[in-house]
Amino acid sequence: MEKARFRHVLDLSKEEKRAFLDSFDMVMSDCDGVVWNFTGPIPGVDRALQLLKARGKRLAFISNNGMRTMDEYRQKFHELGVDEQDQDIVHPALTTVKYLKSVGMQDAVYCIATEVFKDYLRHAGFQVLDGPYDRLPDDRVANPVRIFTEYFQPSEPKVGAVLVDLDVNVSLAHLMKAKCYLERSPDCLLLAGATDYIVPLGTRMDIIGSGYFIEVLERATGRKALVLGKPGQALAEFIIEQFHVTHPERTLFIGDMLPQDMGFGTRCGFQKLLMLSGGTTKEMLFGHGMEHELPHYYADSFADFVQLYKDVED
Repeated sequence: MEKARFRHVLDLSKEEKRAFLDSFDMVMSDCDGVVWNFTGPIPGVDRALQLLKARGKRLAFISNNGMRTMDEYRQKFHELGVDEQDQDIVHPALTTVKYLKSVGMQDAVYCIATEVFKDYLRHAGFQVLDGPYDRLPDDRVANPVRIFTEYFQPSEPKVGAVLVDLDVNVSLAHLMKAKCYLERSPDCLLLAGATDYIVPLGTRMDIIGSGYFIEVLERATGRKALVLGKPGQALAEFIIEQFHVTHPERTLFIGDMLPQDMGFGTRCGFQKLLMLSGGTTKEMLFGHGMEHELPHYYADSFADFVQLYKDVED
């Protein structure tokens, strides 16, 4: 196998470690699989984050997870000893709100997402449609034309956007309803939040992500979704503006997924560090063939920063 162009941060020489730590002023990090997992904080992450801040690094967190509220994010960071402000936590629902406002959305938004996600849109003044929640008849005597007509009455408000994010209750009925809205109006936007195909919950379990359902709608409608989460261009533009990034090469982006996190880092022009503490194994990393989705460095977990500083400061 060809020798990898990326190296483990702890395999660098002392001079290389010092150069690496001096090469960035800001750390932007994913949360799930990097800062914490399904069972709690990843060991050593609290010491690492506190150490990075003490050494003058600015921290920001870019999440694709719309299942938590901002209050929950703040509390989790507080428990890690880093009291992050709202402007340093990028929540996918708030990014969606920002985008909808930027395009002057006045129509309703059909939303396949968590209640937390939908509530953020409602609180921002958008009319949110969801469902159906009733079971669709599937017996042989049912009239399918009548059934679908009942679900899509012309009296419903005009839908200007269909948004798909992680929703553990998604069904074929939701996807069919989204398809009907998109086909009813060529101006109806297809928006995607998280595009992950697999969402790891820990070392023993993962769940199917929204990426598959987004792909179903894209294929069924011939539309291409505008991705507002990682690794989308819209989010990249928001991030560059929000954090006033003028020298992207001085930002280190940390994540655990190759397409979403490393691909996003490439799009933004950031340095990239992959953590093996979440959804990507070492075997997956070294077997990956998409150049733009590969990191510059990799590490086992955030705890490696503690050892990095120890190595250069001894």
